[in-house]
Amino acid sequence: MRHITRGLVLVLSCAALTSAEPQLFGGRPLEEVLRLLQQAGLPIVFSSEVVKPGMRVAAEPRATTPRQQLDELLAPHGLKAEVGPGRVILIVRDRSTAARERPQRGRSPPRTDGAEPTPFSGAQDSTAYTDHVTVWGTGQQRLERGVGETTLDGSAVQSASSVLAGDGLEAVHAMPRVFAGDDFRSEFSVRGSPYRQIGIVIDGVATPWLEHTIYGRTDAGSLSMFASDIVDRLSLQAGAYPRRYEDALGAQLEVTFKEGSRESTRVAARAGGTSAAFAGEGPIGNDRRGSWAAGVRNSYLSWPPRQLSLDDVGFAFADVHAKVVYDVSTRQQVSVTALGGRSTVDTVDEPLVGPLADGTDRAALLTVGWRSTLGSRTVVRQRVSVVGQELVSTLPNGRLAGRSDNRALGYRAEALHSVLGGLLEAGAEVSSVSGSRDIEVGGAAPSPDMFRAAWTTRAAYVNFGHAAPRGLGFEGGVRVSDSTLVRQRAAAPWIRAAWRFRPSWSVNASAGASRQFPALDAMLGRFGSVDLVPERATHVDVGIEQRLPRLMWQAALFNRMENDLLRRPDLQPRLVDGVLLDPPSSNRYRNSLHGTSRGVELIITPDRAARLSGWMSYTYAMARQTDIRTRETFWSDTDRRHALNAAGVLRMGRQASMGLVLRAASGIPIPGYFDVSDGKLFAGERRNEVRLAPYVRVDARVQRTFLASHHAATVFAEVLNALNRHNQGLTDGGVQAVTGEAVGFSRTLLARRASFGIEVSLPR
Repeated sequence: MRHITRGLVLVLSCAALTSAEPQLFGGRPLEEVLRLLQQAGLPIVFSSEVVKPGMRVAAEPRATTPRQQLDELLAPHGLKAEVGPGRVILIVRDRSTAARERPQRGRSPPRTDGAEPTPFSGAQDSTAYTDHVTVWGTGQQRLERGVGETTLDGSAVQSASSVLAGDGLEAVHAMPRVFAGDDFRSEFSVRGSPYRQIGIVIDGVATPWLEHTIYGRTDAGSLSMFASDIVDRLSLQAGAYPRRYEDALGAQLEVTFKEGSRESTRVAARAGGTSAAFAGEGPIGNDRRGSWAAGVRNSYLSWPPRQLSLDDVGFAFADVHAKVVYDVSTRQQVSVTALGGRSTVDTVDEPLVGPLADGTDRAALLTVGWRSTLGSRTVVRQRVSVVGQELVSTLPNGRLAGRSDNRALGYRAEALHSVLGGLLEAGAEVSSVSGSRDIEVGGAAPSPDMFRAAWTTRAAYVNFGHAAPRGLGFEGGVRVSDSTLVRQRAAAPWIRAAWRFRPSWSVNASAGASRQFPALDAMLGRFGSVDLVPERATHVDVGIEQRLPRLMWQAALFNRMENDLLRRPDLQPRLVDGVLLDPPSSNRYRNSLHGTSRGVELIITPDRAARLSGWMSYTYAMARQTDIRTRETFWSDTDRRHALNAAGVLRMGRQASMGLVLRAASGIPIPGYFDVSDGKLFAGERRNEVRLAPYVRVDARVQRTFLASHHAATVFAEVLNALNRHNQGLTDGGVQAVTGEAVGFSRTLLARRASFGIEVSLPR
């Protein structure tokens, strides 16, 4: 615990540096200031397609009345206020101002918000659209988003990501409610839910396949196929939330990529700890009705970044991304996102002594979206997507070790309509999915694990949210879906409500259900069962929030009750009455687990306008499961009692910053039946009784931007695991038949490591 204490002292001491700075509106996000004016009595209605997360107030308004201040705050962003039905004030784009004050090419003006420049940031023109709309209520009737939701913008994502990895999901590991116990893998858990139960949505497409990895080797690590510097927003929702995209039992992570700049063309090159990247962005057409952004990343060192043992595997990787957004008219917009990557076993930098001779991972995403605005109250969005993944690994003798192939073609449509003083959402989607597995470990005959299938999934949802008088608000909905693979239907209702009983205090509560269909491997694999049913969970949250002048804090109690969870077959022997027994041949996937995950969360967030920004969160939770067939009760594989995440960035002027990320947590169980004797791990009689040591990691980072007349260079330097903590991660191992000793079930994670990076930006 002394490492945790040191990290807390360092973060809190940085906070003390900014505790005495007075401020009102200047430097705050425009969205936040508009909410303050709502509380002051102005009946303002705005949406995130107009008021973007990156917009900030550069200077204090000179006006004294809230209405005059509103006009003064909107003008620099090309926005204006119009009086709408019922005397509400609508925030809209000022087209005449945008056309008259179009920025000139050349060097961008210096930033006045005090934020440090971020790589590949691409400042957004105020006339640009986004593919995400949230309509807020009027006056003091703003609908609270609940304490189960956390959103990071691109700047925060950069601050919580390392130069060494540049992983697009690395910032998620430091977010509240999250824990990731492996430095070399992009997977994470939320409130005790494993990664397989978390929905990943990338630019409006739900898919878990876009990552670099090696098939059949958990010690090879994994890395998302996009870098952190192309991420515009990360939004994590836990508990009861709108189920728009897929049927996930636990939380949902929505990743939105950045749009290109509509101001000028920029190119940037970056060299980091394991890879180099090149990116560009710019407007489309002389009238700047669209934008483009594209980039490529290629590794020159393997990932993981150092060889840990003779059997560990590294891989080289390359990926590419592109995003185009174009306004066909003032009411019609088309967007295209493409993402692809390839990784291979790195036999040059890390010669393999292990059983694999070659391994390749290819994956790609292509999605086309069309957004239509119908009148002043309705928005319709449509999206077509294609996602594919192929993983192949071979043995030294040339035989196939494993092949996995996944394909999905999907279409979704959704409509948002303002009605009855609230927002009504309705949507439907259909996907054609196929998958195959080929595993040949010996002999000429096909293995029982050689199977393939094609199926269709369908879903529809409806949500409605309304802000009522006296600070009350509620929203709720239901999602109904089915799958021809499982031949089952599932319904997931949810509801949440909020009450702002004082200007700075609010309470909220939520309840809902979630469902998740079994995966292909659990249905048709060697240990599969064709009679599986969807996993079920019920979520209940209660929280309280207070907004102070310098920070905001939240506290929440959560409870998740789970039924029909899948239990994976035990592949290792166990002790029964002192005798070492192999697992039974009838061991298969079963819907046999019931369980609970409950705990408390505390989140503290400083004011983003201050010199110090970031967050600090603490979670205490217990996850317990019972197998209804065997009547045994044990801790969940992802049970973790204590978890502390903190991330902070201290701005030192306009061009330099220093960041700190702290992640600490108690150890998780080593899944299986184990015991410890004389410091060694052996097969045991009780499941999940042996845990890894507590995890503690502190990363420190500094960066400095140097400006010239037509370009900028940003230098990064960082130290990962600055305390040089010897953390341990899980991996696949085995039990020796004679002695019963269990070996290879843990591995040493990243040791202290320094790295640097440089980015050169050349605006044209």
